[in-house]
Amino acid sequence: MYKLFVLGQLMDHEMSGYELRKALATIVGTEQTISYGVLYPLLAQLAAANEITVTTVDGGQRSKKIAAITTAGKRQFVVLVMAPVAVNKQSQLLFQIKCNFLHLLSAVEQRAILTDFQKFCHDQLDDLQHSRDYVLDHPRMVPQDVTDT
Repeated sequence: MYKLFVLGQLMDHEMSGYELRKALATIVGTEQTISYGVLYPLLAQLAAANEITVTTVDGGQRSKKIAAITTAGKRQFVVLVMAPVAVNKQSQLLFQIKCNFLHLLSAVEQRAILTDFQKFCHDQLDDLQHSRDYVLDHPRMVPQDVTDT
């Protein structure tokens, strides 16, 4: 998931690790952000796979590392963004990240992602409805247990 995010962000322009972290927090919220202890090893892994390049730029008092995507990274981005989403606790977040990069995709690719997201949302709604029905129909429940106040 974070690999997709980093590659997608770099599709638009070069960024530092700090900028990548701030961008993720902006897109998915501060409670879902990535730690530097996860981000910088991921950047090193992507660089080792030749999916990004990392250049150190002298920034006065402190140098900073700027990441840029490579051709291999662009190919990997497409693979990741078009991959099916497994249903788990991260599914919603992954779809949120994918939707953030729709502008980088063709209309056909956009439609495929949005169709998958729509199906996921309908399945979630069905699950919630089944849970609600169970709670309402469960013989041991009292009305105070099922009332939302």
